[in-house]
Amino acid sequence: MALLLLLLLSILLRLAGGAAATAAEPSRSPATALFVLGDSTVSCGGSSSSILPLNLTAGPCLFPSAARRRLLPDLLAAKMGLPPPPPISTLNGTAAAAARGVNFGGVQYGGGGIFRTGAALGQQLRLAAETLQLIQLEEGNPQQDASSISGAVFVVSFGADAYARLLARAPGDADAAAPKHGRRGLGRLLADRVARGVQELYEAGVRRVAVMGVPPLGCAPRVMWAAAGGGCVEEANELIEGYNARLAARLEDLRPQMPGADVVFCDVYKGMMEIISNPARYGFEETKEACCGLGPFKATVGCLSKEMVCRSPERHVWWDLYTPTDAVANLVADWSWGSSGSRSDVMTMNICTPISLHQLSAGPLPAQ
Repeated sequence: MALLLLLLLSILLRLAGGAAATAAEPSRSPATALFVLGDSTVSCGGSSSSILPLNLTAGPCLFPSAARRRLLPDLLAAKMGLPPPPPISTLNGTAAAAARGVNFGGVQYGGGGIFRTGAALGQQLRLAAETLQLIQLEEGNPQQDASSISGAVFVVSFGADAYARLLARAPGDADAAAPKHGRRGLGRLLADRVARGVQELYEAGVRRVAVMGVPPLGCAPRVMWAAAGGGCVEEANELIEGYNARLAARLEDLRPQMPGADVVFCDVYKGMMEIISNPARYGFEETKEACCGLGPFKATVGCLSKEMVCRSPERHVWWDLYTPTDAVANLVADWSWGSSGSRSDVMTMNICTPISLHQLSAGPLPAQ
């Protein structure tokens, strides 16, 4: 009888401990700011010809009124109850201007070729470190993590521009470094560089980081047009899947080395392939042809004028040669957040691991 009582007591104590842990989990404070580092996936400034030739990725940023374009950082900021992070170039250099977040994406940098992403990431990390130091000094707390920094979420999104260059066939996009490292070498180098960037953010006091994967550019109009095929280019997608897998693995290895931090990987590839494989389920009609462009797949010439924009962008998966439409971006943002958004007929997916961006930011509960 005594043994039975001890067993029951042990079970009750375990249940109580689990309940206490569950109750404590939501106690994390909501995100205080959103900082963004990345390429043209997060910034209109990154859509210029300095990153890719104009006929390759003009992007919807040229005609925001035609596409009602909101980039991923803006969508995530809204879910966190924060204002869209302003581009670093628009700030006045004060901590107050940067307190709610900054978008470092799209900064201009030197160097050329496919592997220039490392230079861009390095420069953005330096700008981010300087901004964090400015905030710490203004808060009078230079030796410790400032409250606004420890409560900030950092989104890191690199790789799409690099792979767009690698997969492009135009003579001007050939890169002498690619044969040296091999097509798969880009994935190894880029994943390792992004992982080191996350480490550097941690050393600067950052404790909440979301790293976005590269979308399935093998299904992008320009890549399908260049391959003269009728569907997704599997070799291209395999390269990108390999990069995403290596990056996710590198982040998994890093987590034990960064106590007190949450590092999330969001598989944009998975989300977009779900849409491409089941377009009607999500209200799409066209998965191959771009909304804005000329030629087969609307991919011979990129989006250059408002007159080239299709009548129903929301029915297309791709806006231009490489860029998803606003409708796709909204779904990816919802699934990164861990919800179905405002559409009750769309299933809820969570493309981020090990936790959703809602859990990372401790923001409002996902809409069901």
